Amino acid sequence: MDSPRLVLLVFLLLFLFLSPDSQQPSQSQQNELDDLIAEEHNALEVLRSSRYGDLDVYQGTWLNITGFRDVDGLAWDVLPDVKHQAQEQLKYFLGEEGQRKLYGLDVPVTADASVDGGKAQDRLQLDNGQISLYRNVTGIVRGNWRRSPPFRSIRPPRINLTSLTPQVALTSQDYDRNVTGSGGKIQIRLDEKTGEELVVSDDVVREISGTMTLRDESSPGDGWDINLHGVHFQSFGGLILTTTSEKFAGLFALPHFSLSPHTYSLVQGLLNKTLSSAILAQESSMSKSPIYPWASSSNHPSDILFPTPRCEYVVYLQQDPVEFKIGRVSSATLKLLEDELRFPTGAPVPNAPDMVMSMTLFSPDCGFVLESVGPPESTTHSANHLRGPKIESFLWLVKRVSALFAIISGLQIVLLIRQMNEAATPSTVSRISFYTIAIMAMGDGFMLMGFLTAGIYIDAAFLMLFSTAFIAFLSVCVFGMRFLIAIWRVQAPERRERERSGSPTNGTPSQTRQTPATVTPAGTETLPLPVTTRAANRTAPVIILPPDQDLSAAETEDNTITQNTNQVVTTDSRSAISTLYSRFYFILLGLIFLSLHATSWPQRLRSVYANIMVFTYLSFWTPQIYRNVMRNCRKALRWDFVVGQSILRLVPIVYVYSVPSNIVYVETDTRAAFAPVAWVWIQICALASQEVLGPRFVVPNGWAPPAYDYHPILREDDLESGAMPTGSAQVAEEEDVGKPDSAAVNAKGTPPRAKWKRTWDCAICMQDVEVHIVPSESSGGNETAGSTSTGLGSGILGRRSYMVTPCRHIFHTASTIPTLPAESRAAILDVLFEPSEPLRALSAGLLAGNSFASYDALVAAVGRQLEVLLESSSAGDAEWLDGILTAHPRLGEKKVDSALSRGEQAGLNQGGSQEGERLRALNEDYEKVFPGLRYVCVPLQHCNELLFVLPSADIRLLKRLGQWKEPADNHGGHASTHQTRRYQVGKDGGS
Repeated sequence: MDSPRLVLLVFLLLFLFLSPDSQQPSQSQQNELDDLIAEEHNALEVLRSSRYGDLDVYQGTWLNITGFRDVDGLAWDVLPDVKHQAQEQLKYFLGEEGQRKLYGLDVPVTADASVDGGKAQDRLQLDNGQISLYRNVTGIVRGNWRRSPPFRSIRPPRINLTSLTPQVALTSQDYDRNVTGSGGKIQIRLDEKTGEELVVSDDVVREISGTMTLRDESSPGDGWDINLHGVHFQSFGGLILTTTSEKFAGLFALPHFSLSPHTYSLVQGLLNKTLSSAILAQESSMSKSPIYPWASSSNHPSDILFPTPRCEYVVYLQQDPVEFKIGRVSSATLKLLEDELRFPTGAPVPNAPDMVMSMTLFSPDCGFVLESVGPPESTTHSANHLRGPKIESFLWLVKRVSALFAIISGLQIVLLIRQMNEAATPSTVSRISFYTIAIMAMGDGFMLMGFLTAGIYIDAAFLMLFSTAFIAFLSVCVFGMRFLIAIWRVQAPERRERERSGSPTNGTPSQTRQTPATVTPAGTETLPLPVTTRAANRTAPVIILPPDQDLSAAETEDNTITQNTNQVVTTDSRSAISTLYSRFYFILLGLIFLSLHATSWPQRLRSVYANIMVFTYLSFWTPQIYRNVMRNCRKALRWDFVVGQSILRLVPIVYVYSVPSNIVYVETDTRAAFAPVAWVWIQICALASQEVLGPRFVVPNGWAPPAYDYHPILREDDLESGAMPTGSAQVAEEEDVGKPDSAAVNAKGTPPRAKWKRTWDCAICMQDVEVHIVPSESSGGNETAGSTSTGLGSGILGRRSYMVTPCRHIFHTASTIPTLPAESRAAILDVLFEPSEPLRALSAGLLAGNSFASYDALVAAVGRQLEVLLESSSAGDAEWLDGILTAHPRLGEKKVDSALSRGEQAGLNQGGSQEGERLRALNEDYEKVFPGLRYVCVPLQHCNELLFVLPSADIRLLKRLGQWKEPADNHGGHASTHQTRRYQVGKDGGS
C-alpha cells in the first residue's frame, strides 16, 4: 500500500474512534422521548396517590394510567378471582402461618375451611415465627401449565388498540404471545437484585426480575420469551411479576395486584423508590431511544420498526417450604446454607434442595388464566408445579458436568492416541474409514463450540467451561485432524484410482489396462487381490546410469528432475491438506449455524432435526463397516478403541435424554434413550461379526467387488479341485494308496487327529496347524450328514486361527502367536528376520504377551524395540544391537531363509553362481573401503522410495556417483564398528 493511502486510512480510523458522538436525537425522537418520560411521571404520581382497592371494577373505580382505565376494555373483572386462587395456593403451602405473614398480623388467622390448613401446618418448620423458605430465589424453575378450570369460560375482551396506543402505528391486529393451547411447558429464570429492597419490621420485600419462556403447540421455536418485573416477599415466599409496555403500565400498577393491604403498602413503598431512580437514570442516560426500561420483549428495538400487539401478563408465584432428604431444618440453618452457597467458605452443608413454586398467570388483554400443574388439583408423581435449582446449585452442576465432559474428552484422546500408535504402518491406516474418524471429530467440534459459548455467557463457571473446551480443541484440532490427515494421505492413491475408474474413458479400447491374473509359482491362477490393492509392477525397475563421457551433465539434469518432482509432490500434498482443512471446518461451521437456526423452528421440526443429527453422529461405525466390506478386511480398529469410544460418546447423549435436571433443559424421555444405545450396539455387533464370520458374511454375491479371503472355510470337495493348501492332494493320495510320498511339501502324512480335522505344517514356524474340514455331500451316510453342520460351525469359528495365502500356503494367524510354544515363536522370529539369539532374547516376551492383528504389526513392534536400543546411550545396548544387525547376511555370502532377506536379495537368488560370487567379492571390497557401514540410502531419480540394493553394480561406479563424506569422530578417530555411521551421497544429501 502506498504511504499516502496508509496515512489516509489511519486518519479515518482515528477520526471514527476518537471523535465525540453527540448522540443527539432527531426532533421526532426527542418529542417521543419527552412524551414517554411525561407519561412515566404521571404513572408514578398515580402510584404514590393511590390506595388499596382503587382498582375495583364492581365499585367503578379505575386508575388513570394506560391499560387500567374503563375505556381501555381490559378484563379486570377477573382480577379478584385470580387473587383468590393465588391465596388458595398460599394457604395450601403455608397454612395459617402464611396467612399471618400475608396480612402482617401477630396472631394467627383462621384458615378457610376449604383448605387443609392443618396439613400445611405440619409441613412447616418454624423458628421464632420464621418459615423455612429461601430468602434469595435467583434460579430457574420449570414445569407444566394448563388452563385454569374455573376460568375456561372467559371470553377475550374487545380492545380498541388505536385508542389504547394512539402514538404507536401497529402493523398488525393479531396478538403475539397469545396462548391458544390447553397445556404446555413453562420455564422462569428469576434474578433477584440484592441492592433494591425495603425492610419494614420483620417483613422484607425485594425487587426481582425474570424471563418467562411459555410454550404450547402454536408457539414458535422454543416458545415466547417474556421479560417480567416485580417483587418478592421474603416472609412468606410470594412473588408478583408483570409485563410493561406502551399499552400496559403494569409495573406502575403492581401494588394493586397485591393480595392484602399489608403487602400493598410494602410494594408501594419499594416502587416509589426504585421507579423514581429508574426515571431519573433514563433522563440522564446517553441513550435517547424512546423505549420503556421495563419492556417485556427481549428484542424490543425491533418493535420500533414493526410494532405488533402482544399479550400482557400478571404472574403470581408461591414458594413451597424447603424440604431436605435428611429431614426438616430451621430457617436459621437454611440461611447458613444460602450464605455458604453464595460465599463459599468450605463449611460442611447438605446439598440445597430444588425450589418448588406454584403459579397463577393472568392475561387481562387476551383473557385467559393459566396455572401450574400440581397438588392439590393434580396428584400425579410428575405433576409438582414448577421446580428447579437455585443459581448456585445450577452453577455447581454446570461445573460438575463440565468436569465429566473434560474426563470424557481426555479418555477419548487417550484411546485415539493408542489407535494411532497401533495404525503405525500404511497398511493398517488404509483399513480405517476416513469418515468414521471425521464424524467423531465433528462431534468433538460441536462440543468445543458449545462449551466456548457457555463459557462466554456463564462467568461463574468460565474457567471450568473453557478448560473443557480446550481439551475438546485438542481432540478435534490436534489429534483428530492429525489422524485424518494421515488417513487422507495413505488413501490418496485409492481415491485417485476411484476417480480415474469413474471418469469416462477417452482413449481407444487398446489403451484400456487389464488387470492380469495372479499366478503362483506352480502356474495356477488364484483369486483376485482385494479391490483396493495397487496393481503389481510386472517389470523390473529400469536404472539408467549416466555415461562416462558426460557424468556431470547427467547428474545436473537428474538432480533438477528429482527436485522438480519432489516439489510437485510436496505442493500436491500441501494442497490436499489445505483442502481437507477447509472442507472440514466449513462443514463444521455450517452445521453449527444450521443448528443455531433450528432453535427457532417449530417444536416438532426441531425435534426431528435433533434426532437426525444424533442418529447421524452415533452412526460413526457404519462407514467402517462399509469399508470392511469393500476391502474384505476383518478388523481395522482396536477393540478397546471401538468399545471405549462407543461408551464415551453415548454418555452425553444418554445424559441429555434421561436426566431430568440436565443443564441444557432438554425434555427427557427415558425410553427414547434406549434407541441410540441400541443403534450403537448393533454397529458394534456388526463389527464383531465381521471379525468372526467374515466381513461379507451377509453381503450377497456380486454386491461387493471381488476380493481374496485369507481365512476360508476348507471343504472336502477342495481335495479334488486342487484348492486345498499346498500338499493336501499328495496327502490324500498317501492315505488312499497307503504309502508315503517323499515329495509332499508343507503337509504331514499322519492320520488326522479327529474325523474331520487335518493338520498342516505352518510355512513360518513349521509347527502343526489344525484345520476343520467340512465334509462333502457325496460322502453319504446319516452320520456324515449330521456332522456336516457341526463341521461347518467349527470351521466358521476356527478359521481365524489359520491363514491361507493366494499361493496356497497355510500359516498360523498372527493373533495366535502367544498360544504357540516358545520354539515356534523363536522360529517365527528366525523366518521374519534372521536367526539371532540376541533378537530371540529381546522379543521373546513381546511375542508371548501380545496379540498382533497381522505380521506387519509384529514386525513394526519388533522395530520399535530396535529403535529403543538404537537411541540408548548404554554400551551394552549398542553391543546387543550390533549382535542383531550382524546376523543379517552379506550379499552372496549364503542362501537366506528369512522373508526380509529374500525380499532384499530376490534378484540375487534368481541369478547364477557367477553373479553371486562377483557380488560377494564386490561386497568385501566395499566393506574394506567403508568399514562399519550399516546401510546406504540412495535417492532415486524419479520416485520418492529408497533403493537398498543395486543388482550387478560395481563399487567403482558407486564411488563416481557422488561425494562420500564421512563425519569425523568426536575422539579424533574413526567411529567404532559397533556404531551406526552415516555417509552423504551425491548432492541430494541422501544419507
